[in-house]
Amino acid sequence: MKVYVIAGKAGSGKNTSANYIKEYYEEKGKKVVITEISKYLKLFAYELLNWDGKRETKPRKFLQDVGSYIRYEAFDEDFLINRLVEDVKIYEKYVDVVIVADARLPREIDDLKNEYNATAIKIINKFNDYELKNEEKVHETEVALNSYDKFDYVIENETFNKLKEDIYKLVEEVEK
Repeated sequence: MKVYVIAGKAGSGKNTSANYIKEYYEEKGKKVVITEISKYLKLFAYELLNWDGKRETKPRKFLQDVGSYIRYEAFDEDFLINRLVEDVKIYEKYVDVVIVADARLPREIDDLKNEYNATAIKIINKFNDYELKNEEKVHETEVALNSYDKFDYVIENETFNKLKEDIYKLVEEVEK
């Protein structure tokens, strides 16, 4: 089973990249799942805030706050990544490729690389500035990877067409 972990700041193109990887493998007849470390945080937003799941209405501050609460008060900093590692063990039985579309912390990437020999990809948004409030921009999940240097690939997202081309080239290289 192949595991990809995609990292980047808000609006960098992580989900778009994950969908391109999925498309590539599905064209080859492979079974693929896209998952997120933040899926449990989003579940809380659905249940507690009645969030509709849309990007335009994403309660980013709430998601950041509940993530921090889980990592540093309620449980420990490994709680969310440990849950995902458990999930991947289940996916392993059913799919050929797992794509984790939202790594934000070094520990998340390191754990997935160690546990599954995951291919780590950083996406850098080069075509627009994603609007975040100042307090959201400085949150750990937006800045923790600024100096992280253990990515297998770094892709500059300039346009959607170029991103797709770059992702396909990357996957072809990984497959060699």
